[in-house]
Amino acid sequence: MIKRLMHLNVICTDIEKSLHFYVDLLGGHILGNYSKDIIINRKVESRGVGIGLGLGESAEYKGWLIRFGYDKKATVVDIIQWTNPPSTGKPYEKLNNVGIVRMAFEVDDVDKMYNDLKAKGVKFISSPQDIDLAPDRPANGLIRFATCLDPDGVAVSLEQFILP
Repeated sequence: MIKRLMHLNVICTDIEKSLHFYVDLLGGHILGNYSKDIIINRKVESRGVGIGLGLGESAEYKGWLIRFGYDKKATVVDIIQWTNPPSTGKPYEKLNNVGIVRMAFEVDDVDKMYNDLKAKGVKFISSPQDIDLAPDRPANGLIRFATCLDPDGVAVSLEQFILP
């Protein structure tokens, strides 16, 4: 029986840029009291991870778990830069592809985050938009959201529930 989604993996090409985005800009917390410098400069050889993910016995990576919130059940994103074999490919160009194409974080004030992140150079797909998830019950499922791109182009939505 599935208990919960434990974490998402985000594969990146530059661990330093990704840590800046997910920790400094979005407010995630590095688990385990490690500094960003240690994570950026370390190299992990992990036979078990490499075999388990189909990358072979000699897989190597830099990465760490980033938690959003302090509760042990808070959202966790695992940021990984593969060094052997190196990270390859790019995120989907369009968000209507089959598969996982974006992640969404609940935020307190989407407009404030949009303005703050945009001022810091984060690229957004659009300005904040309102959607109604329950059109048969007006005003019961309103969400305000904006979707930005991480340094590698991974879509990240910032979503705020709007209560009637």
